[in-house]
Amino acid sequence: MMRSLFAGVSGLKNHQTRMDVIGNNIANVNTVGFKASRVTFQDMLSQTIKGASSATANKGGTNPMQIGMGMSLASIDTIFTDGSPQPTGKQTDLSISGQGFFVLSDGQNQVYTRAGAFDFDTAGNFIVPGSGYKVMGWKADASGVIDSKQDAAAIQIPVGASMPAQVSSKIIYTNNLMAGAKAIGTPAEQAAADAAKVAADAAKVIADNNKVAADAAKTAADNEKTIADAAKTAIDVAKTAMTAAKEAADALAAGTGSEAAVVAAVTTAVSAAQAAVTAASPATLSLATMAKDDADALKAATDALVAGDATADEVADAAGTANASIITAANLAASEASTADINATTVATAATAAAATAAAAATAATEAAQAVLDAYGTSSSVPTSITVYDVQGNPYSVKGTFMKTGENTWSFTPNGTVVNDSGVIVANVTTTPSTITFKADGTYDQTSTVNTMTIDPAGGPYAGAGAFTITPDFSALTQYGAEESTAKATGRDGYAAGTLTSVTVDQTGVIIGNFTNGETQTLAQVALAVFNNPAGLNKVGDSMFSQSNNSGEPQIGSSETGGRGKFTPGSLEMSNVDLAQEFSEMIVTQRGFQANSKIITTSDEMLQELANLKR
Repeated sequence: MMRSLFAGVSGLKNHQTRMDVIGNNIANVNTVGFKASRVTFQDMLSQTIKGASSATANKGGTNPMQIGMGMSLASIDTIFTDGSPQPTGKQTDLSISGQGFFVLSDGQNQVYTRAGAFDFDTAGNFIVPGSGYKVMGWKADASGVIDSKQDAAAIQIPVGASMPAQVSSKIIYTNNLMAGAKAIGTPAEQAAADAAKVAADAAKVIADNNKVAADAAKTAADNEKTIADAAKTAIDVAKTAMTAAKEAADALAAGTGSEAAVVAAVTTAVSAAQAAVTAASPATLSLATMAKDDADALKAATDALVAGDATADEVADAAGTANASIITAANLAASEASTADINATTVATAATAAAATAAAAATAATEAAQAVLDAYGTSSSVPTSITVYDVQGNPYSVKGTFMKTGENTWSFTPNGTVVNDSGVIVANVTTTPSTITFKADGTYDQTSTVNTMTIDPAGGPYAGAGAFTITPDFSALTQYGAEESTAKATGRDGYAAGTLTSVTVDQTGVIIGNFTNGETQTLAQVALAVFNNPAGLNKVGDSMFSQSNNSGEPQIGSSETGGRGKFTPGSLEMSNVDLAQEFSEMIVTQRGFQANSKIITTSDEMLQELANLKR
C-alpha cells in the first residue's frame, strides 16, 4: 500500500519538473538564441517478489515478479535545432545557420552563445551590449589578411580608424576595340588619270581618292570637317605642279560666304617654305577655263591662292605622324585675273577671281588639330583616362589613346603630362607606346608588347611623393565587330588615404570597413566554436553556455569550416520553441500529474478503509 503512495508522489514530483521545463520553454518563446529543453522519465528500482526460473525437463521457465517503486527523471536535454532568423536591418546583428556558437569573453572566462545581438562600444570593442562581454575573433593585418590559425582574441575596431594611402602600380583596360576601324596614317592609293578623260567641273573640285572631297559651294567649316573626318588620307602636295598623269587637288578654295581654303593630308613636317603654294607669273592661280590641248578638252576650275606662307594645323596621331593639314585663309578679296605658267602649261584667265591669302606662319599645331578630331570623332582613335595615386595618396588623372595602326594591331600611348582640374601640370609621364595585338578570333594575343609608364611629379605640387611606375594590363581587351569602340580603363590598384565611416559583416563573419576614399577593407572576422557534445554545455544565464566535462573542448575556427555553420548578417536567431509542441506536452503533463494525484488519493482512501477495520 505504501509503495503506491510513494510511486504516486514520484509521479507528481517529476511531472511537476516536466511542467517547470515546459513553462520555461514557453516563457522564452521570444528569447533570442534560446534553445528549448525537454524532459524524459525512467522507472525506479523495482522490488522483486519472485525471481525468474529456467525451464526443466518437466516444467517451463517462469518470469520474475517485480513491483516498481515509482519513476524518476532520466534527462533534461537541450535541443540545439536552429531557430528562425529574424531580419533586423542592423549590420552588426548576426545569426548562425548550422552548428556553432559565438565565442565571448569577460577577460577571464570564456562563454558561448547563439544570441548575436552585438554592437561596438566607445572604445571600438565588439561586444554584447547587455553584458559587456567581448566577441572573440581575429583582426586583419594592414593588408586585410586574416590568419584564423592564431588564437582568437577580442575584436576591437577603433572608431574613425584610418586607411593609409597605397601607391598605384597597375591599370586594367577592358571592353572592346572596334574591329572595323581604319588604321590612321594609311596612304591613299591614287590611280593614274588619263588626261583625255579627266574633267574638273567649274562648280566643284573633288579629289576622290579614299573618298576625300571638298565642295567649292560649301563653307569653310564644312570643308574642314570633310578633311578632318578623312584624316587617314595621305596626299603629297609638296609640289606646285599639276600633271595630267595624276589627279591631285593641291588647293581648294572655299565657296561663297567662306573664309578658308584647304590642303589635304600633308604627310611630312610642315614649314613655311614647304607649305607655300606659288604660281609662276603672276603669283595667282585664278578661276579660269583651261584651253584645249592635243589630248582633249580639259575643263578645270582652280581656286585662287596668293603665293606666300600658310597656316598649317597639323592633324597628327599619337605617334606623331601627320595625317592632314588645314590651311585657313583670311582677308579674302577680289583680284584681277592673270595668266599663270604651271608646268609650262598656259591657263587662260577669267575676269575676276577670289584670292585667298594665307595669314600665319606654317607651324605644327598638334593640339589644335586634336581638337578637330575630338569634335568630329574617329573610330580609329579611342581616348581613355583613370585616376591613379602616389605613395602619399595624391591623385593623377592618367590619359591615353588607343590608335589602330594595322590589321589586328593597336597602339596605346599615354599623354606625356598629367594636369589637374586647374590645368596645372602636376607630373610628366615617361613611356614607350605599347603595341596591342589580337588573334584572328578577336581575343587578346599574349605576345603584345606592354610597356610601363613612369609618372614623375618632380617640379610639381606633389614632388615630395617621388616617381612611381604603372604597368598597364590589356589582357581583358577584345577586338570584335561593333559600331564603336568601348575600350576604357576600368580598374586600378592604389588609393588615397581614408577614414572609417561604417562596417558591414558578410556570411563568413568577416567585418568589412567602408572608408571615405570609397575603398573597403577587411578588418576582422568573428570566430565560431563547435563542440562534440553541445547538449553537454552548462547554461549560465544571459543565453550563454559554458564548457562542461561532457561537452568536449571548444574547437574554434572560421565559419563554414570544420562543420561550422555560416552567418546571416542583419538578423537574429529566434527561439526554437515550438508552441504547438509545448502546449501538447503541457496537456499530457497535466494529465499525468492528475493521474498520479489519483494514485495518492486512492491509496489514501484504501488506507482509510484499512484504519476503519478496527472499529
